[in-house]
Amino acid sequence: MAKQSKPATGAPVITDELRKVSELTADQRNARRHSEAQISQIVQSIERFGFVEKIAIRPDGRLIAGHARLEALKRVDQAAPFPGSRNVEVRVVDGLSESAYKALGLALNRIPENSQWDDDILRDILGELQNEGEDAIGLGFSPNELNKLLTEPDDLEVKEIETGPVDDEFCISVRGPLAQQAHALKALQEAMKPYSGVTVEQGTISLG
Repeated sequence: MAKQSKPATGAPVITDELRKVSELTADQRNARRHSEAQISQIVQSIERFGFVEKIAIRPDGRLIAGHARLEALKRVDQAAPFPGSRNVEVRVVDGLSESAYKALGLALNRIPENSQWDDDILRDILGELQNEGEDAIGLGFSPNELNKLLTEPDDLEVKEIETGPVDDEFCISVRGPLAQQAHALKALQEAMKPYSGVTVEQGTISLG
């Protein structure tokens, strides 16, 4: 039975339903591009954990968000003993205007990109998984990424230097692992807040 959420005034009707994978269609104007490597990782995740993240669709079966998941589902379905018979729970969004559907598709794809990892917590969790015999490769991390994440960063070295009178601006060089540099710059920005007219600008330079 479909599970329907109670809409607020002017809000869409959102329903969880079972649909056949073969009945779902991609939005031809989907602005996101998905690599073969990413789709393969999603296939591995579905085979390992099941399909746990619903795809958002319009009532006619056209996708709002979840194109990579749909492609992965199609591949899993085709490899099944009875291709074309797989059902999947989807989130049906009804009652939006065309422009609102477009906006929702962009929001569902873009907003998650505005988060970032806490490298220390991530390193701890990955280390625990490694010690417990779990395969972290299938979680979306490449071997190079895992190697960097699981390697403890060197301590960031901060040196005080003497300066003379400054009429305009001076430069501070921050060296060390990139993630630690970001933390150091953030701390420097916070430290400069009490000083009116003093700003900290971030950028990169080539040392090669």
